[in-house]
Amino acid sequence: MELRLLLRSGLGIVVAFIVWEGLAHTITTDPTATLPQRVALALAALLPAVCVLNLMIVVQMRLRAGSGAVDPLAGQDTRLLQVNQRALTNTVEQLVGFSPALLALAAGAPPGWMPFIVSAGLVFGLMRLVFWGGYLLGPLLRAPGMAATFAINVSTLIAAVCVWWP
Repeated sequence: MELRLLLRSGLGIVVAFIVWEGLAHTITTDPTATLPQRVALALAALLPAVCVLNLMIVVQMRLRAGSGAVDPLAGQDTRLLQVNQRALTNTVEQLVGFSPALLALAAGAPPGWMPFIVSAGLVFGLMRLVFWGGYLLGPLLRAPGMAATFAINVSTLIAAVCVWWP
C-alpha cells in the first residue's frame, strides 16, 4: 500500500508540474507590468482555488441539509459529510500557506515570472479538485491531488523566500 501511495503522489506531482509548465508557456502577461498590476494578477490567479473552496462549502451545506444532520456536533454526520468537511478544511489550510507565498512572489519577482505565477494559481485550483474528487472516491485516491497542491505550495514558498532573501 505504501508503494501505491508513493506512486500516486508522485504521479500527481509530475502531472501538476507538466500542466504548470505547459500553462506558463501559453499564458501571456504584460512584461512591463507594475507592482500593483502583478499583485492584482496574482490575486486573480487565486480565484480558481477560491471557487473550488466555495463549491466545497455549497456542497457541504447541501449535504448537511439533505441528510438532516444540521448540527455538526451531534455526531450524526454521514461519511460523505465527514470526508467533504475534511477536504474543505484541508483546502483552507493549503490556501493559507499558498496565498501569501504567491502574492509575495508576484510582488518580488521580475515581471517575466508572471506566467508561472498565474499558472501556479490555476494548477493549484485544478489539483484541489483532483484532491477533493479523489478523497470522495477513497482516502488513498486523494494522494495525487494532495501531493500536487502541497508541491506547488512549497515550490511557491521557496521561490518567494529566494526572491525576498537579502
